Amino acid sequence: MNAEPLIKERKALYNSAEARVNLFNVKCLAALLVLMLTTEILTELGIFTVEKAAVRLCAAIGTVLFSLPGLVYLIHDKALRREETVLKKGWFKYLTIVSGFCGIGVLCTALTFQSVILLALPPIFAAQYRDQKRLLLWTLIFTALLTLASVYGGFFFGLADRNMLKGAVNPETLSRAERLALGAPQRMKELFWHYVMPRLICLTSVALVASGITRRNAKMLEDQAYLSERIQEEMERRNGLQTRVIDALATLIETRDVGTGEHVFRTKKYVGMIARQMQKDDQYKAFLTDHTILEIENAAALHDVGKIAVSDLILLKPGRLTPEEFEEIKKHSTKGGQVIRNIFSTFEDDAAFLKIAEDIAVSHHEKWNGTGYPAGLKGEEIPLPARIMAVADVFDALVSVRVYKPAMTPEAALDLIVSESGSHFDPDIIRVVSGMRRELIDAANTPVK
Repeated sequence: MNAEPLIKERKALYNSAEARVNLFNVKCLAALLVLMLTTEILTELGIFTVEKAAVRLCAAIGTVLFSLPGLVYLIHDKALRREETVLKKGWFKYLTIVSGFCGIGVLCTALTFQSVILLALPPIFAAQYRDQKRLLLWTLIFTALLTLASVYGGFFFGLADRNMLKGAVNPETLSRAERLALGAPQRMKELFWHYVMPRLICLTSVALVASGITRRNAKMLEDQAYLSERIQEEMERRNGLQTRVIDALATLIETRDVGTGEHVFRTKKYVGMIARQMQKDDQYKAFLTDHTILEIENAAALHDVGKIAVSDLILLKPGRLTPEEFEEIKKHSTKGGQVIRNIFSTFEDDAAFLKIAEDIAVSHHEKWNGTGYPAGLKGEEIPLPARIMAVADVFDALVSVRVYKPAMTPEAALDLIVSESGSHFDPDIIRVVSGMRRELIDAANTPVK
């Protein structure tokens, strides 16, 4: 089987997962922005005894950094409405991580001691991505540097505890110069071993746990992709088996009626053309999905399968049928439904195809005005696939030579079909057919391959 669709499906799965991670990180940065602004408000109210100028500067810079990825997302996806979301761009994850790093860095410069735990966030951001080993390594390196900067920044500028500033008469009212005076080499060593190292150990542990969780999630994603591939392979195998059964039945029909043999393949082509044109109409696109159209095409080849139960004396009669013979040949529609049920009911999970194939075989001779057979269905009581099949069936019958008639030109055949709109055929389908005359004429003049 062709592996390229599976590769594309797996890549799409990974891109979708990474996009969700990016969106989660953007929301985290938005929460950090709220935290940053809350810090500024509390400082201005005098609740935090921190140097206001430093906090104002950090808040201004942090606001830009924390809001940047979110603004890019909102402008690209919501305002400009670009076709592909920015969340799937490779560079966007680096934008979120760098913005988080730098924003948390300036926040820690203002609050420091109490906010060092926020330095666990960038490694968590990085650990969520697939194949993140190198990214996580660099994140840990920069986290270590930020931990150093935040602890010593807190000692000199931020909101440090009394133990960090021991020796001061009133730690809460220390000026910058007084803090600098406390910065002896021995004090710097104490800060490193008692404040920096414990935080580095904690942050590294958090990063490793996050990385482990990510590897587990990545394995689950791999398993999901593998399972998806196996399901697709099984579906293709089953579809291939279904197609072989259909082709075998069509060949069987051809051995009994030379005209009908090519007829099933031509009508299959016409049905696909009409259905795809109808798919463009809002009225039908919900039902006529690509998969449903494929099933209708396959089922179209079986529309006359019931003729295998009709006597050769009637099927190959070189003249007009008697009323009794016509009643007998009309039975091919109901017999076709029985044949399809007997064969395809054994294919599990093929209920949709079975329904379409049975509807086409049984009802493709029903007429819009209710004068058709076998049940005399009227209007939309006739299943849509059967209504499409009716047009394709009659069109090919008109343009083909039969033992009892010559062939019509495709142009004349279409004129006759259009004249039967609202009586024999669904007016909406005829409207679609009228808009694709050229395509149907070209298809009728092209030999069956």
